[in-house]
Amino acid sequence: MRFDNQQLSHFIHKIKLQPENMGKYRDQLANLKKRLETKIAQDDSHGLKVTKYLIGGSWKKHTILRPTGDHPIDIDLLLFVEGDSNIQNDLKKLYGFIVDYLVSIYPQKDIRKEYDAQGNNKSVTIIFSGTGLEVDIVPVVPLDNLPDYVWQPSRRGGKKYITSVSRQLTFSLAHRKQNASYTAIVRAIKWWRNYKELYPTDDEPGLSSFAIELITAYLDEQYGVEENIEEGIIRFFQFVSGASFPIIQFEAAIKHVPKSFDPPIYVGDNTNNENNVARRMTEDKWAEIVSEAEEAFDTLNMAIARNNEGDTIQEWKSVFGPTFNIK
Repeated sequence: MRFDNQQLSHFIHKIKLQPENMGKYRDQLANLKKRLETKIAQDDSHGLKVTKYLIGGSWKKHTILRPTGDHPIDIDLLLFVEGDSNIQNDLKKLYGFIVDYLVSIYPQKDIRKEYDAQGNNKSVTIIFSGTGLEVDIVPVVPLDNLPDYVWQPSRRGGKKYITSVSRQLTFSLAHRKQNASYTAIVRAIKWWRNYKELYPTDDEPGLSSFAIELITAYLDEQYGVEENIEEGIIRFFQFVSGASFPIIQFEAAIKHVPKSFDPPIYVGDNTNNENNVARRMTEDKWAEIVSEAEEAFDTLNMAIARNNEGDTIQEWKSVFGPTFNIK
């Protein structure tokens, strides 16, 4: 039995952050933004300084899920740091500056406990009481020769890469406008990823939200826009579990995919093909993801073959967990 978009929208509604619950997070975020704006406006120093900020991630891309015990609401806030042409090569100094900067804005919060003194963090996290909101502060360094592009530290290993967050957001917006079901499909896959515990952690690689967004967008670009939510979800699982996962790259991105790379898959950043967003993926973890995707693909095809609503729902629940329903 097939489910149409109206039926599946009930499930999507249950897993997304509800508008009526966004206010409390917006208030805390607005307070942070106000403090940043004041600090930026009053900073007349001539050395390192924050010149602007930008909200990124799932919050800005409209693909955020409702919070659960293991997955609180988290928002990416990028701080653009200028004043030292070589700061991107000294991540310890960069993070030290950002931590001091944040402490001056929020002296009551224990900012330093989230900071890796070796500069191995992609971000410093501010956790707000009451809501549990986590704001990941990501320092970036603008490139003089590439407008809109920045150096961004990698979360591990003290490395950095070139990307454009503003163009990532533009890319996401374009796909949301082109496909009214894009965010629904992305949210469903992210929920499946979390339910099957395939998400990345500090200790293990996994299927990142950005990778899910890029794969979904790539499928729309290569095989046609799929506005049917059921078909879009099944297509994702079929693609990921296929015998040969292709190198994913985007025409509008700068640079080229390297001739050789170590990870088992390559998912190019839509702004820079040289940047593999699946760089941490291992053979074992990818095999686990492929196995779960294959199981999901087979199960949802079995669901289509079921003759009644109850049996069909049970098949979907085995993929997405007890939260799934169509009413």
